[in-house]
Amino acid sequence: MAPYRELTEFYDPDLLLPIGGVVYRVKCPTIGEADRLRRLIVDDSVTSDQELEEIIKILGPVRDEMAANGVRDTMALHAGRTALLHFGGTPSLGRANWQLGQLGDLLDMQSILDAAGVNTSPEAAAD
Repeated sequence: MAPYRELTEFYDPDLLLPIGGVVYRVKCPTIGEADRLRRLIVDDSVTSDQELEEIIKILGPVRDEMAANGVRDTMALHAGRTALLHFGGTPSLGRANWQLGQLGDLLDMQSILDAAGVNTSPEAAAD
């Protein structure tokens, strides 16, 4: 049997977020960092300040690019939350946040995670 095609020839692991006519590329984290993000997004003890630190970290240099382009703070925060959910949860969670983020205060996120089949138990996060 022939080997599979080289994955890097056709698969882009990064997250592309269009804002104001510019497409921003958020780099896919390493395996270890993605594992940490999986635990983070289900941690109820994360504070607003900690969330901001994580957003700044996940966006990296893209945040500076956004600032230089005049992207509003709330839009950059929305992009960062989307990236955290995309890489720490699933691409579907990231997409839902991107498109429906304004509904976040009205939704029960635990129900959404359950419906998506994401196991949020502490034991699952440790695996």
